[in-house]
Formats: sequence, C-alpha cells, structure tokens
Amino acid sequence: MLPPVRAPFLLFVFAFWTVSGGARTPFFDLTVYNDWPQFEDYVKGVAHDNPSFVQLKTIGRSREGRPLLGVRIGKPAAAGRRKVAVWLDGGNHAREWPAFHVAVYFIEKLVNGYLVDDKITKYVDTLDIYVFPVLNPDGFVYSRTSSRAMIRQWRKNRAPENCTGTGAFHQTDICCEGVDLNRNYDIGFSHNNYPFNNPCSDEFQGPRPFSEPESRAVRDFVMSSEIYGRLYALVSMHTHGQLWILPYNYHKRTYPQDFKELETLANRAAERVFAYRETKYRVGTAADMLGTATGGATDWIKKNTPTKYVYVLELPPDMKTWFAFQVKPHWLIPIGKETWLGIEVIIDQVIEETKHFQPTAETTNQTTADARSPRFKQL
Repeated sequence: MLPPVRAPFLLFVFAFWTVSGGARTPFFDLTVYNDWPQFEDYVKGVAHDNPSFVQLKTIGRSREGRPLLGVRIGKPAAAGRRKVAVWLDGGNHAREWPAFHVAVYFIEKLVNGYLVDDKITKYVDTLDIYVFPVLNPDGFVYSRTSSRAMIRQWRKNRAPENCTGTGAFHQTDICCEGVDLNRNYDIGFSHNNYPFNNPCSDEFQGPRPFSEPESRAVRDFVMSSEIYGRLYALVSMHTHGQLWILPYNYHKRTYPQDFKELETLANRAAERVFAYRETKYRVGTAADMLGTATGGATDWIKKNTPTKYVYVLELPPDMKTWFAFQVKPHWLIPIGKETWLGIEVIIDQVIEETKHFQPTAETTNQTTADARSPRFKQL
C-alpha cells in the first residue's frame, strides 16, 4: 500500500524545479498524465532553452511517422576526448504512462540541478546522459484515445494488421494490429514461441526480428559511432511490479559473465530506494522470477554491445495489484524521487569505474547491427 502524499507539497517542489538555477525547463505538469504533444514540446524545449549542455536527439521515426525523441545532457567533451555515457528511457509499452513521466522527472532533475546541486553538476560535467521518455509514441497516442480497457491497456506499437492470428477458441486467420517492441529484438526469437508468435497476443514478437522501425532505431543508435563503445549503463523503465530486472530473460538460469557485478549494484540501488519510503524491489532476471521473455531490448543490448550495466525497472506498484499500469498521477513525483535515488547509485558506480577510462571510437563506417559482428569486448 502506497502511503499518503500531500499534493500541495508536490506542487511546491515542482514549481521550484522549473525556476531554479541558471538552467530552465519548459513547464511540464508532473501531477497529471500528459499527452504526446506535451512530451514532444517539452523535449524540444529543454534542448532549445539549454544549448550549452542539452542536445536534442532524434534517433528515428515510428510506424506512423512520429519522431523518437530524447536529449543528451552533458557539457561538451574536451577536444580529442570522448565522455562515458549513460542511457535512461521510459520504455516501449504504450500503456505504461508512469515510466514516460518518470523519465521527464529525470530530465528535470538533471537540467535544473546543473550548477545548483554539486552531485548533478558532476554528473553533467563528467558524463553524457541520454534520456528518451517515449520510445513507442504511436501506441502511447492510441492508448490515450479512449477509456475502454482494450485501448487504454494497449501495449504494442501500431503496426498494420497481421491476419495470421489465433483465438482462445481455436479460431484462425484473425486479423490483429501491433507488435510488442520488447519482443522484437533478435535474441531468443523463434516462430515457435507461443504466445509471442500470435499477432493477437499482447506480446506479439512481430513477423521477424527488427521488423519495426522503433526497434531498428534503438538498435542502430546503440551501435552507432556516437555512442557505441562509451555507453556504460542503460536503464529502461516500465510498469509495474517493483522488479529490478537483470539480463538474460530469454531463457531461465542464463546469465552474462559479469552477472554478479550487475546483481551487486542492483541490490545496492534497490536498498537505496527502500531506505527512502520502503518501496521494496525484487532483484533478478524476469526469466527466473516470472517466466521467459524473448526478444527483449535490454537482453539484446547486453549481448551485442560492450555496455556493462543493463537493467529494466518495473516501477511501483508491486505485483499484488493487478493491471496497475497507470497509478494515480499524484504518485508520479514520489515514484520519480525514489527511483532517482537508485539511478544515482548506478551513475556513481559508473563514474567510479570509469574515472581512468577513455572511450575510443569504432574505426568502421558500418553502423547497424545487421552489418556488425555480434561479439564485442567488454569495457
């Protein structure tokens, strides 16, 4: 059960953030759920208003042509040097609105804290922090069009109808729309995976790996010369369950070589979150805690890039509450505050481990995973 929160306090804190320090951010009300245009305007506005340390990033476009937007927050590196990078995103499932808003909270924290808060200033001066609030804008827009459960709880993107679906009563050739972007990556992908091979499933993996422009955009960007070889940590937020998920999730009891390091850091971060208001996260792979999930973005990134710390966070509430993908909006700021404390533990570890590390650029013009070897040396 989430403890009561005083709304006037939340409004005071949010108003303070939007005007503090030399930096500024456009108004974004984190006490209500916002629509896609508000996200788009906000992300563009943050970059426009803070050109000395915030850069707008458009890594691709969705099925329906919407931009996949984010920001890079970081002071420019010295000549001839590259900065270590961290990636934070709001996930790729349409109905998981809190994660999108928590990602905006992170932008607020970083931008308005620069030159005001010593720790934030160190982060911005030392690292490049990429934040992508919404990686499935089409699905998000669709989920906001109706309060009907079938629409409000939409998970997938808006890929066109696929008429090879099956139903609960052995119906065949049913036409259904959309692909689960977090099943569309080329790891554990198989046409024999049920229900992931059913177009009418919430978790339809798509007709083939990387069939969707949204997943291809993420793949190509993490493999690009801009970020490959310097991305040291990645956290993708989802709702819900209070789970701190480690790789790998495409098969039970399957782990990367450095799993213990990832687990140790995740436990420390989860403990820091718990100390704030006793929100308890379970730490482990989703495969071991819940069941296998093939085609996941973070699994693929961990397997195919040098990025060390790769996590999925299933934000509150816990699993005791069924279908609670959209908490009451007055919880957005409290969830953002406690989650940021865990993110700080990860960022502090990244800075500590990389203080003598100098990333180097890949000497290749090939920037997509299709053209690159799947095996890379760990940082």
